[in-house]
Amino acid sequence: MKTYRLLLLLFLLVSSGLSAQNDKHRLIVLADMGNEPDEEQQMLHLLMYSDKIDIEGLIAVSGLHLRPGQKYAYRRKIHPELYERLVRGYERVYNNLHQHSSGWISPFNLRVSIVSGQSAYGIDEIGEGKTSEGSELIIRQVTNDDPRPLFIVINAGSSTLAQALYDYRKNHTPEEVAAFVAKIRVMENGAQDNSGAWIVHEFPDIHWVRMNFQNRGYGGPSKKDIGPHVWKPYAYSTKGQDDWAHEHIRTGHGGLGELYPMRLFFTHTFDAPDFIEGGGTIPWLSLATSGLTDPSEPSWGGWSGRYSAEKKLNVSSLYKDIAEDEQRNKPFHVYTDAIDQWIDPETGKEYNDKYTAIWHFRQAMWNDFRARIDWCVQPYEEANHNPVAVLDGDATDAIIFKEVSPGEKMSFDASGSTDPDKDKLEYKWWIYSEAGRNPYSKSIQIINPKNAEITFKIPKDTQGKELHLILEVWDTSEIVPLVDYRRVVMKVK
Repeated sequence: MKTYRLLLLLFLLVSSGLSAQNDKHRLIVLADMGNEPDEEQQMLHLLMYSDKIDIEGLIAVSGLHLRPGQKYAYRRKIHPELYERLVRGYERVYNNLHQHSSGWISPFNLRVSIVSGQSAYGIDEIGEGKTSEGSELIIRQVTNDDPRPLFIVINAGSSTLAQALYDYRKNHTPEEVAAFVAKIRVMENGAQDNSGAWIVHEFPDIHWVRMNFQNRGYGGPSKKDIGPHVWKPYAYSTKGQDDWAHEHIRTGHGGLGELYPMRLFFTHTFDAPDFIEGGGTIPWLSLATSGLTDPSEPSWGGWSGRYSAEKKLNVSSLYKDIAEDEQRNKPFHVYTDAIDQWIDPETGKEYNDKYTAIWHFRQAMWNDFRARIDWCVQPYEEANHNPVAVLDGDATDAIIFKEVSPGEKMSFDASGSTDPDKDKLEYKWWIYSEAGRNPYSKSIQIINPKNAEITFKIPKDTQGKELHLILEVWDTSEIVPLVDYRRVVMKVK
Protein backbone atom coordinates (compact mmCIF):
# COMPACT_ATOMS: atom_id res chain seq x y z
CA MET A 1 0.00 0.00 0.00
CA LYS A 2 2.87 2.40 0.77
CA THR A 3 4.34 1.77 -2.68
CA TYR A 4 0.96 2.45 -4.27
CA ARG A 5 0.57 5.73 -2.36
CA LEU A 6 4.04 6.85 -3.46
CA LEU A 7 3.17 6.08 -7.08
CA LEU A 8 -0.12 7.95 -6.70
CA LEU A 9 1.66 10.98 -5.23
CA LEU A 10 4.18 10.92 -8.08
CA PHE A 11 1.33 10.78 -10.60
CA LEU A 12 -0.45 13.71 -8.99
CA LEU A 13 2.70 15.82 -8.97
CA VAL A 14 3.55 14.98 -12.58
CA SER A 15 0.03 15.46 -13.85
CA SER A 16 -0.42 18.79 -12.09
CA GLY A 17 2.81 20.01 -13.65
CA LEU A 18 1.76 18.95 -17.14
CA SER A 19 -1.84 20.09 -16.91
CA ALA A 20 -1.13 23.78 -16.94
CA GLN A 21 0.70 23.34 -20.24
CA ASN A 22 -2.34 22.22 -22.26
CA ASP A 23 -5.94 23.16 -22.83
CA LYS A 24 -7.61 19.79 -22.37
CA HIS A 25 -10.48 19.54 -19.95
CA ARG A 26 -9.79 17.78 -16.63
CA LEU A 27 -12.01 14.89 -15.55
CA ILE A 28 -12.69 12.66 -12.57
CA VAL A 29 -15.31 9.91 -12.92
CA LEU A 30 -17.27 8.31 -10.07
CA ALA A 31 -18.91 5.07 -11.27
CA ASP A 32 -20.59 2.04 -9.72
CA MET A 33 -18.51 -0.38 -11.75
CA GLY A 34 -20.05 -3.84 -11.72
CA ASN A 35 -23.62 -2.70 -11.18
CA GLU A 36 -24.35 -3.79 -14.76
CA PRO A 37 -22.42 -3.82 -18.05
CA ASP A 38 -23.14 -0.26 -19.16
CA GLU A 39 -20.45 1.10 -16.81
CA GLU A 40 -17.82 -0.92 -18.65
CA GLN A 41 -19.24 0.22 -22.01
CA GLN A 42 -19.06 3.85 -20.89
CA MET A 43 -15.54 3.67 -19.49
CA LEU A 44 -14.18 1.81 -22.52
CA HIS A 45 -15.68 4.56 -24.65
CA LEU A 46 -14.00 7.19 -22.46
CA LEU A 47 -10.57 5.57 -22.85
CA MET A 48 -10.88 6.10 -26.58
CA TYR A 49 -10.90 9.87 -25.91
CA SER A 50 -7.99 9.95 -23.48
CA ASP A 51 -5.97 11.90 -26.05
CA LYS A 52 -8.49 14.74 -25.73
CA ILE A 53 -9.37 14.65 -22.01
CA ASP A 54 -7.08 14.70 -18.97
CA ILE A 55 -8.44 11.77 -16.95
CA GLU A 56 -7.31 12.49 -13.38
CA GLY A 57 -9.37 9.99 -11.40
CA LEU A 58 -11.32 6.78 -11.96
CA ILE A 59 -13.14 6.20 -8.68
CA ALA A 60 -15.20 3.08 -7.93
CA VAL A 61 -18.16 4.05 -5.73
CA SER A 62 -21.51 2.86 -4.41
CA GLY A 63 -24.94 4.00 -5.48
CA LEU A 64 -28.58 3.05 -5.57
CA HIS A 65 -27.90 -0.18 -7.45
CA LEU A 66 -24.53 -1.13 -5.93
CA ARG A 67 -24.38 -1.08 -2.14
CA PRO A 68 -24.47 -3.27 0.96
CA GLY A 69 -27.71 -5.17 1.36
CA GLN A 70 -28.33 -5.84 -2.34
CA LYS A 71 -29.80 -9.22 -3.31
CA TYR A 72 -26.81 -10.32 -5.40
CA ALA A 73 -23.46 -10.60 -3.60
CA TYR A 74 -21.58 -9.01 -6.51
CA ARG A 75 -23.63 -5.83 -6.07
CA ARG A 76 -22.85 -5.48 -2.35
CA LYS A 77 -19.34 -4.09 -2.86
CA ILE A 78 -17.49 -1.75 -5.20
CA HIS A 79 -15.29 -3.01 -8.04
CA PRO A 80 -12.21 -0.91 -8.91
CA GLU A 81 -10.74 -4.02 -10.54
CA LEU A 82 -13.08 -3.49 -13.51
CA TYR A 83 -11.29 -0.22 -14.27
CA GLU A 84 -8.03 -2.19 -14.11
CA ARG A 85 -9.36 -4.74 -16.59
CA LEU A 86 -10.18 -2.03 -19.13
CA VAL A 87 -6.78 -0.40 -18.69
CA ARG A 88 -5.11 -3.74 -19.45
CA GLY A 89 -7.06 -3.84 -22.71
CA TYR A 90 -6.12 -0.22 -23.44
CA GLU A 91 -2.46 -1.06 -22.85
CA ARG A 92 -2.63 -3.69 -25.60
CA VAL A 93 -3.63 -1.09 -28.22
CA TYR A 94 -1.78 1.91 -26.77
CA ASN A 95 1.12 1.87 -29.22
CA ASN A 96 -1.13 1.66 -32.27
CA LEU A 97 -3.19 4.62 -31.10
CA HIS A 98 -0.12 6.84 -31.37
CA GLN A 99 -0.15 6.40 -35.14
CA HIS A 100 -3.39 8.39 -35.25
CA SER A 101 -3.02 11.21 -32.72
CA SER A 102 -0.81 12.38 -29.87
CA GLY A 103 -1.51 13.02 -26.23
CA TRP A 104 -2.79 9.59 -25.16
CA ILE A 105 -2.63 9.11 -21.41
CA SER A 106 -0.23 6.33 -20.46
CA PRO A 107 -1.52 3.06 -18.98
CA PHE A 108 0.62 3.78 -15.90
CA ASN A 109 -1.06 7.12 -15.29
CA LEU A 110 -4.47 5.53 -15.75
CA ARG A 111 -3.65 2.78 -13.25
CA VAL A 112 -2.52 5.11 -10.51
CA SER A 113 -5.68 7.21 -10.97
CA ILE A 114 -7.87 4.20 -10.05
CA VAL A 115 -9.03 4.33 -6.43
CA SER A 116 -11.95 3.27 -4.26
CA GLY A 117 -14.45 5.79 -2.95
CA GLN A 118 -17.33 5.35 -0.52
CA SER A 119 -18.52 1.74 -0.39
CA ALA A 120 -21.52 2.38 1.86
CA TYR A 121 -24.64 4.16 0.64
CA GLY A 122 -25.67 7.78 0.80
CA ILE A 123 -25.27 10.84 2.92
CA ASP A 124 -25.79 9.07 6.24
CA GLU A 125 -22.49 7.23 5.63
CA ILE A 126 -20.25 10.31 5.38
CA GLY A 127 -18.63 12.17 8.26
CA GLU A 128 -15.82 11.73 10.76
CA GLY A 129 -13.66 8.72 10.02
CA LYS A 130 -15.33 8.08 6.64
CA THR A 131 -12.55 9.49 4.43
CA SER A 132 -11.75 7.29 1.43
CA GLU A 133 -8.97 7.21 -1.16
CA GLY A 134 -11.51 8.63 -3.60
CA SER A 135 -12.43 11.62 -1.43
CA GLU A 136 -8.74 12.31 -0.80
CA LEU A 137 -7.98 12.21 -4.53
CA ILE A 138 -10.76 14.72 -5.25
CA ILE A 139 -9.35 17.15 -2.67
CA ARG A 140 -5.81 16.83 -4.05
CA GLN A 141 -6.89 17.41 -7.63
CA VAL A 142 -9.10 20.39 -6.82
CA THR A 143 -6.39 22.06 -4.72
CA ASN A 144 -3.38 21.48 -6.96
CA ASP A 145 -1.81 24.34 -8.93
CA ASP A 146 -3.73 23.64 -12.14
CA PRO A 147 -5.92 26.69 -12.84
CA ARG A 148 -8.41 24.80 -15.02
CA PRO A 149 -11.83 23.77 -13.69
CA LEU A 150 -12.18 20.14 -12.64
CA PHE A 151 -15.13 18.29 -14.18
CA ILE A 152 -16.56 15.53 -12.00
CA VAL A 153 -18.89 13.10 -13.75
CA ILE A 154 -21.01 11.15 -11.30
CA ASN A 155 -22.35 7.92 -12.77
CA ALA A 156 -23.52 6.52 -9.45
CA GLY A 157 -23.88 7.99 -5.95
CA SER A 158 -22.37 11.35 -4.99
CA SER A 159 -21.27 10.43 -1.47
CA THR A 160 -17.53 10.35 -2.28
CA LEU A 161 -17.70 13.97 -3.43
CA ALA A 162 -19.82 14.76 -0.36
CA GLN A 163 -17.09 13.31 1.87
CA ALA A 164 -14.44 15.38 0.10
CA LEU A 165 -16.47 18.56 0.65
CA TYR A 166 -17.17 17.59 4.28
CA ASP A 167 -13.48 17.02 4.99
CA TYR A 168 -12.31 20.15 3.22
CA ARG A 169 -14.86 22.44 4.91
CA LYS A 170 -13.92 21.06 8.34
CA ASN A 171 -10.34 22.32 8.07
CA HIS A 172 -10.56 25.47 5.93
CA THR A 173 -11.89 29.01 6.03
CA PRO A 174 -15.14 29.99 4.30
CA GLU A 175 -13.08 31.81 1.66
CA GLU A 176 -10.99 28.71 0.96
CA VAL A 177 -14.11 26.57 0.75
CA ALA A 178 -15.67 29.03 -1.72
CA ALA A 179 -12.55 28.83 -3.93
CA PHE A 180 -12.62 25.02 -3.72
CA VAL A 181 -16.27 24.86 -4.76
CA ALA A 182 -15.76 27.39 -7.58
CA LYS A 183 -13.26 25.08 -9.27
CA ILE A 184 -15.69 22.13 -9.55
CA ARG A 185 -18.09 21.37 -12.43
CA VAL A 186 -20.41 18.45 -11.62
CA MET A 187 -22.18 16.50 -14.36
CA GLU A 188 -24.58 14.14 -12.56
CA ASN A 189 -25.96 11.11 -14.40
CA GLY A 190 -29.34 11.05 -12.69
CA ALA A 191 -29.40 11.20 -8.90
CA GLN A 192 -28.40 7.73 -7.77
CA ASP A 193 -28.20 8.42 -4.06
CA ASN A 194 -29.35 11.17 -1.69
CA SER A 195 -25.97 12.92 -1.49
CA GLY A 196 -26.43 15.27 -4.44
CA ALA A 197 -29.26 17.25 -2.84
CA TRP A 198 -27.26 17.50 0.40
CA ILE A 199 -24.20 18.82 -1.45
CA VAL A 200 -26.13 21.44 -3.41
CA HIS A 201 -28.05 22.52 -0.29
CA GLU A 202 -24.86 22.84 1.79
CA PHE A 203 -22.76 24.37 -1.03
CA PRO A 204 -25.30 26.36 -3.09
CA ASP A 205 -22.69 27.97 -5.36
CA ILE A 206 -21.48 24.64 -6.75
CA HIS A 207 -21.83 24.17 -10.52
CA TRP A 208 -24.18 21.18 -10.69
CA VAL A 209 -25.90 19.84 -13.81
CA ARG A 210 -28.53 17.22 -12.95
CA MET A 211 -29.09 15.10 -16.04
CA ASN A 212 -32.36 13.26 -15.49
CA PHE A 213 -33.23 12.78 -19.18
CA GLN A 214 -30.58 13.69 -21.75
CA ASN A 215 -28.00 11.48 -20.06
CA ARG A 216 -29.85 8.46 -21.48
CA GLY A 217 -29.97 9.78 -25.05
CA TYR A 218 -26.81 8.15 -26.42
CA GLY A 219 -28.63 4.87 -27.04
CA GLY A 220 -31.97 5.29 -25.26
CA PRO A 221 -33.74 6.72 -23.29
CA SER A 222 -35.45 3.35 -22.85
CA LYS A 223 -35.69 -0.04 -24.44
CA LYS A 224 -38.94 0.98 -26.12
CA ASP A 225 -37.81 4.50 -27.09
CA ILE A 226 -34.42 4.46 -28.79
CA GLY A 227 -34.52 7.64 -30.86
CA PRO A 228 -33.02 8.28 -34.32
CA HIS A 229 -31.72 5.20 -36.15
CA VAL A 230 -27.98 5.79 -36.55
CA TRP A 231 -26.76 2.16 -36.36
CA LYS A 232 -27.89 1.11 -39.84
CA PRO A 233 -27.99 -1.34 -41.55
CA TYR A 234 -28.83 -3.21 -38.36
CA ALA A 235 -32.40 -3.50 -37.07
CA TYR A 236 -34.14 -0.63 -35.31
CA SER A 237 -33.97 -2.32 -31.92
CA THR A 238 -31.66 -2.60 -28.95
CA LYS A 239 -30.49 -5.92 -30.40
CA GLY A 240 -29.67 -4.01 -33.61
CA GLN A 241 -27.59 -1.57 -31.56
CA ASP A 242 -25.60 -4.45 -30.08
CA ASP A 243 -25.18 -6.03 -33.53
CA TRP A 244 -23.65 -2.72 -34.64
CA ALA A 245 -21.36 -2.75 -31.60
CA HIS A 246 -20.38 -6.36 -32.25
CA GLU A 247 -19.16 -5.45 -35.74
CA HIS A 248 -17.67 -2.03 -35.15
CA ILE A 249 -16.32 -2.33 -31.56
CA ARG A 250 -16.23 -5.82 -30.12
CA THR A 251 -14.90 -7.82 -33.10
CA GLY A 252 -11.57 -7.27 -34.80
CA HIS A 253 -10.63 -4.20 -32.78
CA GLY A 254 -7.93 -5.55 -30.54
CA GLY A 255 -7.58 -6.14 -26.85
CA LEU A 256 -9.74 -3.20 -25.83
CA GLY A 257 -12.69 -3.56 -28.19
CA GLU A 258 -13.16 -7.21 -27.26
CA LEU A 259 -13.93 -6.11 -23.68
CA TYR A 260 -17.03 -4.16 -24.77
CA PRO A 261 -19.82 -6.18 -23.11
CA MET A 262 -23.35 -6.85 -24.23
CA ARG A 263 -25.67 -4.84 -22.00
CA LEU A 264 -27.62 -7.62 -20.34
CA PHE A 265 -29.39 -7.64 -16.99
CA PHE A 266 -30.06 -10.74 -14.90
CA THR A 267 -33.54 -11.13 -16.39
CA HIS A 268 -32.57 -10.61 -20.05
CA THR A 269 -32.10 -13.07 -22.87
CA PHE A 270 -29.35 -12.61 -25.45
CA ASP A 271 -32.01 -11.52 -27.94
CA ALA A 272 -33.06 -8.61 -25.72
CA PRO A 273 -30.14 -6.48 -24.47
CA ASP A 274 -30.84 -3.01 -23.19
CA PHE A 275 -29.93 0.14 -25.12
CA ILE A 276 -26.24 0.89 -25.47
CA GLU A 277 -24.19 2.68 -22.79
CA GLY A 278 -26.91 3.77 -20.35
CA GLY A 279 -26.45 7.29 -19.01
CA GLY A 280 -22.76 7.55 -18.27
CA THR A 281 -21.39 8.48 -21.70
CA ILE A 282 -23.29 11.68 -22.40
CA PRO A 283 -22.02 13.60 -19.31
CA TRP A 284 -18.37 13.64 -20.44
CA LEU A 285 -18.70 13.74 -24.25
CA SER A 286 -18.73 17.53 -24.54
CA LEU A 287 -15.24 17.60 -23.01
CA ALA A 288 -13.98 16.09 -26.29
CA THR A 289 -15.54 18.67 -28.65
CA SER A 290 -13.94 21.96 -27.71
CA GLY A 291 -14.76 23.68 -30.98
CA LEU A 292 -18.47 23.04 -30.52
CA THR A 293 -19.13 24.23 -27.00
CA ASP A 294 -17.87 25.38 -23.63
CA PRO A 295 -18.93 22.68 -21.14
CA SER A 296 -18.93 25.26 -18.35
CA GLU A 297 -21.92 26.86 -20.13
CA PRO A 298 -24.86 24.44 -19.63
CA SER A 299 -27.22 26.42 -21.88
CA TRP A 300 -24.98 26.31 -24.96
CA GLY A 301 -25.66 22.72 -26.01
CA GLY A 302 -23.42 20.06 -27.54
CA TRP A 303 -22.62 16.38 -27.25
CA SER A 304 -23.50 16.41 -23.54
CA GLY A 305 -26.88 18.01 -24.21
CA ARG A 306 -28.32 21.40 -23.35
CA TYR A 307 -29.51 22.55 -19.94
CA SER A 308 -31.14 25.51 -18.27
CA ALA A 309 -29.37 28.87 -18.32
CA GLU A 310 -30.19 29.35 -14.64
CA LYS A 311 -30.43 26.88 -11.80
CA LYS A 312 -33.87 25.47 -11.04
CA LEU A 313 -35.36 24.84 -7.60
CA ASN A 314 -35.66 21.33 -6.12
CA VAL A 315 -35.26 19.23 -9.26
CA SER A 316 -35.69 15.82 -7.68
CA SER A 317 -34.26 12.43 -8.59
CA LEU A 318 -36.40 10.30 -10.87
CA TYR A 319 -35.99 7.46 -8.37
CA LYS A 320 -38.94 7.64 -6.00
CA ASP A 321 -37.12 6.59 -2.83
CA ILE A 322 -34.28 9.03 -3.43
CA ALA A 323 -36.68 11.87 -4.30
CA GLU A 324 -38.46 11.34 -0.99
CA ASP A 325 -35.13 11.30 0.84
CA GLU A 326 -34.09 14.55 -0.84
CA GLN A 327 -36.97 16.37 0.88
CA ARG A 328 -34.85 16.82 4.00
CA ASN A 329 -32.28 18.87 2.06
CA LYS A 330 -34.59 21.37 0.40
CA PRO A 331 -34.13 23.96 -0.90
CA PHE A 332 -31.49 23.11 -3.50
CA HIS A 333 -30.87 24.46 -7.00
CA VAL A 334 -29.38 22.70 -10.06
CA TYR A 335 -29.10 23.16 -13.80
CA THR A 336 -31.50 20.78 -15.49
CA ASP A 337 -32.65 19.40 -18.85
CA ALA A 338 -33.81 21.88 -21.52
CA ILE A 339 -35.91 21.26 -24.62
CA ASP A 340 -34.71 21.66 -28.21
CA GLN A 341 -36.53 21.35 -31.51
CA TRP A 342 -34.95 19.46 -34.41
CA ILE A 343 -36.06 17.87 -37.68
CA ASP A 344 -34.14 14.75 -38.67
CA PRO A 345 -32.94 15.56 -42.22
CA GLU A 346 -33.00 11.89 -43.20
CA THR A 347 -36.54 11.04 -42.13
CA GLY A 348 -38.22 14.44 -41.82
CA LYS A 349 -39.39 13.51 -38.33
CA GLU A 350 -39.63 16.41 -35.89
CA TYR A 351 -38.30 16.01 -32.36
CA ASN A 352 -39.24 18.41 -29.58
CA ASP A 353 -38.54 16.93 -26.16
CA LYS A 354 -35.91 16.57 -23.43
CA TYR A 355 -33.81 14.19 -25.54
CA THR A 356 -33.70 16.28 -28.73
CA ALA A 357 -30.55 18.20 -27.83
CA ILE A 358 -28.68 14.87 -27.79
CA TRP A 359 -30.35 13.32 -30.81
CA HIS A 360 -29.37 16.25 -33.01
CA PHE A 361 -25.73 15.16 -32.59
CA ARG A 362 -26.24 11.39 -32.27
CA GLN A 363 -25.02 10.39 -35.75
CA ALA A 364 -21.80 12.33 -35.26
CA MET A 365 -21.20 10.73 -31.84
CA TRP A 366 -21.67 7.16 -33.08
CA ASN A 367 -19.55 7.77 -36.19
CA ASP A 368 -16.77 9.24 -34.09
CA PHE A 369 -16.58 6.30 -31.69
CA ARG A 370 -16.63 3.87 -34.61
CA ALA A 371 -13.70 5.66 -36.28
CA ARG A 372 -11.67 5.90 -33.08
CA ILE A 373 -11.99 2.24 -32.16
CA ASP A 374 -10.52 1.50 -35.62
CA TRP A 375 -7.42 3.35 -34.46
CA CYS A 376 -6.73 0.50 -32.01
CA VAL A 377 -5.71 -1.84 -34.84
CA GLN A 378 -5.55 -0.03 -38.19
CA PRO A 379 -2.55 1.78 -39.70
CA TYR A 380 -3.07 5.48 -40.32
CA GLU A 381 -3.81 5.15 -44.05
CA GLU A 382 -6.57 2.57 -43.47
CA ALA A 383 -8.54 4.58 -40.90
CA ASN A 384 -10.43 7.86 -40.97
CA HIS A 385 -9.58 11.02 -39.02
CA ASN A 386 -11.53 14.16 -38.28
CA PRO A 387 -11.31 17.11 -40.65
CA VAL A 388 -10.14 20.46 -39.33
CA ALA A 389 -12.74 23.23 -39.43
CA VAL A 390 -11.03 26.55 -40.21
CA LEU A 391 -13.22 29.59 -39.64
CA ASP A 392 -12.13 32.86 -41.22
CA GLY A 393 -8.53 31.62 -41.20
CA ASP A 394 -8.65 30.47 -37.57
CA ALA A 395 -7.69 26.78 -37.32
CA THR A 396 -7.92 26.50 -33.52
CA ASP A 397 -10.85 25.14 -31.51
CA ALA A 398 -11.50 28.53 -29.94
CA ILE A 399 -15.04 29.82 -29.54
CA ILE A 400 -15.29 33.10 -31.46
CA PHE A 401 -17.14 36.00 -29.85
CA LYS A 402 -18.49 38.96 -31.79
CA GLU A 403 -20.47 42.05 -30.88
CA VAL A 404 -22.96 42.78 -33.64
CA SER A 405 -25.78 45.21 -34.40
CA PRO A 406 -29.40 44.66 -35.47
CA GLY A 407 -29.62 44.70 -39.26
CA GLU A 408 -25.89 44.04 -39.72
CA LYS A 409 -24.87 41.76 -42.61
CA MET A 410 -22.60 38.94 -41.48
CA SER A 411 -20.28 36.81 -43.61
CA PHE A 412 -18.16 33.81 -42.67
CA ASP A 413 -15.68 31.68 -44.59
CA ALA A 414 -14.71 28.05 -43.90
CA SER A 415 -12.94 27.44 -47.22
CA GLY A 416 -9.60 27.02 -45.44
CA SER A 417 -10.82 23.81 -43.78
CA THR A 418 -8.71 20.71 -44.40
CA ASP A 419 -8.87 16.96 -44.07
CA PRO A 420 -5.84 14.86 -43.05
CA ASP A 421 -6.98 11.98 -45.29
CA LYS A 422 -7.57 14.26 -48.30
CA ASP A 423 -11.30 13.49 -48.33
CA LYS A 424 -13.73 15.88 -49.96
CA LEU A 425 -15.42 18.20 -47.46
CA GLU A 426 -19.06 19.16 -46.98
CA TYR A 427 -20.32 22.13 -44.98
CA LYS A 428 -23.33 22.80 -42.84
CA TRP A 429 -24.03 26.12 -41.12
CA TRP A 430 -26.93 26.68 -38.72
CA ILE A 431 -28.12 28.97 -35.97
CA TYR A 432 -28.65 27.16 -32.68
CA SER A 433 -31.77 29.12 -31.82
CA GLU A 434 -32.25 27.73 -28.29
CA ALA A 435 -28.64 28.16 -27.18
CA GLY A 436 -27.33 30.70 -24.70
CA ARG A 437 -28.49 32.73 -21.75
CA ASN A 438 -30.70 35.08 -23.76
CA PRO A 439 -31.55 33.32 -27.04
CA TYR A 440 -33.40 34.90 -29.94
CA SER A 441 -35.46 31.70 -30.31
CA LYS A 442 -36.53 32.46 -33.89
CA SER A 443 -35.18 31.09 -37.15
CA ILE A 444 -32.63 33.10 -39.12
CA GLN A 445 -32.14 32.45 -42.82
CA ILE A 446 -28.57 31.69 -43.86
CA ILE A 447 -27.76 32.16 -47.54
CA ASN A 448 -26.32 28.93 -49.01
CA PRO A 449 -25.88 27.08 -45.67
CA LYS A 450 -24.13 24.15 -47.41
CA ASN A 451 -21.42 26.32 -48.97
CA ALA A 452 -18.01 27.06 -47.53
CA GLU A 453 -18.87 30.77 -47.47
CA ILE A 454 -22.14 32.13 -46.09
CA THR A 455 -23.93 35.39 -45.40
CA PHE A 456 -26.96 36.33 -43.32
CA LYS A 457 -28.44 39.41 -41.75
CA ILE A 458 -28.93 40.01 -38.04
CA PRO A 459 -32.71 40.53 -37.56
CA LYS A 460 -33.75 43.98 -36.44
CA ASP A 461 -35.62 42.71 -33.36
CA THR A 462 -32.61 40.99 -31.77
CA GLN A 463 -31.46 43.79 -29.45
CA GLY A 464 -29.79 42.34 -26.37
CA LYS A 465 -30.03 38.78 -27.64
CA GLU A 466 -27.35 36.12 -27.98
CA LEU A 467 -27.00 34.28 -31.31
CA HIS A 468 -25.02 31.04 -31.70
CA LEU A 469 -23.76 30.13 -35.17
CA ILE A 470 -22.57 26.52 -35.61
CA LEU A 471 -20.27 25.36 -38.40
CA GLU A 472 -20.07 21.65 -39.19
CA VAL A 473 -17.35 20.47 -41.56
CA TRP A 474 -17.84 16.83 -42.61
CA ASP A 475 -15.52 14.62 -44.59
CA THR A 476 -16.92 12.13 -47.10
CA SER A 477 -14.91 9.07 -46.09
CA GLU A 478 -16.20 5.71 -47.26
CA ILE A 479 -15.02 4.24 -43.94
CA VAL A 480 -17.27 6.46 -41.82
CA PRO A 481 -17.89 10.23 -42.21
CA LEU A 482 -16.50 12.45 -39.45
CA VAL A 483 -17.11 16.05 -38.43
CA ASP A 484 -15.34 18.99 -36.85
CA TYR A 485 -17.15 21.99 -35.35
CA ARG A 486 -16.76 25.70 -34.71
CA ARG A 487 -19.05 28.06 -32.84
CA VAL A 488 -19.51 31.83 -33.09
CA VAL A 489 -21.30 33.58 -30.22
CA MET A 490 -22.75 36.91 -31.33
CA LYS A 491 -23.93 39.39 -28.70
CA VAL A 492 -26.38 41.86 -30.25
CA LYS A 493 -25.98 45.43 -29.06
